[in-house]
Amino acid sequence: MDAIGLDPLEERLYRLLLRDPTCAPEECARRLDAPVAAVLPAVDRLLVLGLLEPSGPYGYRPADPRLGLGLLIRRRQAELDRITAEADELAADFQEGLLRADPGRVIEIVEGSVAASRTLAELLTGATREVLALDAPPYATEPAGGGTSEEESALARGVRCRAVYSSVVLDLPAKLDEIRRVTAAGEQARVLAELPIKLVVVDGTTALLPLTGHEEGMRFTSVLVRHSALTDALVALFETLWEQATPVWGAPQQPAALDLEDQQIIELLAVGMKDEAILRQLGISERTLRRRIAALLSRLGATGRFQAGVQAARRGWI
Repeated sequence: MDAIGLDPLEERLYRLLLRDPTCAPEECARRLDAPVAAVLPAVDRLLVLGLLEPSGPYGYRPADPRLGLGLLIRRRQAELDRITAEADELAADFQEGLLRADPGRVIEIVEGSVAASRTLAELLTGATREVLALDAPPYATEPAGGGTSEEESALARGVRCRAVYSSVVLDLPAKLDEIRRVTAAGEQARVLAELPIKLVVVDGTTALLPLTGHEEGMRFTSVLVRHSALTDALVALFETLWEQATPVWGAPQQPAALDLEDQQIIELLAVGMKDEAILRQLGISERTLRRRIAALLSRLGATGRFQAGVQAARRGWI
């Protein structure tokens, strides 16, 4: 039981006393083929660890192993947690020292859309805790229609994934299908009318974002940012936008305040869908849609459609 701090003699003595709680120190020494001078300190050690209780004719008897060993395991786990925390602190100091010595370690330039896609796939594959994303067009390639993406694999491993989408993406049928798929797999998705940048942050330590506006060919350039004050700032930016955003999909229940058609319209408004897309979704006339939207804006006291979605979410309508 060296994992809990027992040396071989202490373990053998403990097992012997579990089988024969009244064994005298001299008899224990004889049966273990060890000197009494070695057995007595081992008894004291077992008493200190709580595996023996100070009772009985010889001043000790075995404690219930489920209690004694459980206590030792908790102590060892606490010690390991402390060491882990210290290791994280030392790693942070090490990283800070590297950055001071060579600031170029913070940033790596990634040239071309293919290299950016490969880097993103590697980041998602290595994610262990959380992935944060700000997502907006344009896209280098069309969203994949089948198979399991790196994000879905991360979700299956228990990685938390949160994404804020620009409302523009919801007019792209292939992208909308992709969002439905990953949210069904567990992604938490919200939407904003506009996003300032595209961004992916993995485990709070590594970020990937574009430096150019068009994701086409070798002229497209991204930057990979390693753990630093800059990644901390990017995480803070994401959290700010996350708080401002509204859920992509409304709650499934229908509130009493709205009929079914108004419920569907307000949900689609909340995610920034345009009239043409709403008409396709609901199969109603343009005149009916405009009349219903005007009525909803009036009921919500909203001056715009996206604001109406926000107000509806705050009221619990979606």
